[in-house]
Amino acid sequence: MNILASSLPAHPGFAQNLQYQLTGVLVVFFTLGTLAVIVWLLGRVFVRAETGGTKPVTQPAVKTEDEIPGPVLAAISAAVAVALEGRHFVIYDVAAAGSPSRWSTEGRRAIYRSHKLR
Repeated sequence: MNILASSLPAHPGFAQNLQYQLTGVLVVFFTLGTLAVIVWLLGRVFVRAETGGTKPVTQPAVKTEDEIPGPVLAAISAAVAVALEGRHFVIYDVAAAGSPSRWSTEGRRAIYRSHKLR
């Protein structure tokens, strides 16, 4: 640290100040870029390790009375394929718009559970 301090002049000029600041900014950007690349590579390794070994096992479809017709399911899957532009996707569940959502039911249940009766 003393070597760096002794190499700086007592009264640096404009060019020396600018060079010092640009060097500092470049060091910071290089360090942040290196960290970003390391994090990105680790993410790729974890995703590959997570999906590389096994494929998810899907349950066979269960027939119900209010089943959505086949042409409607085909239209939905075609719309998803177009929206995702050829990326891999899996449709696990399709429900009619009027049916209650499992998420909203669980949310209501959590809210009611948090209320204390007097």
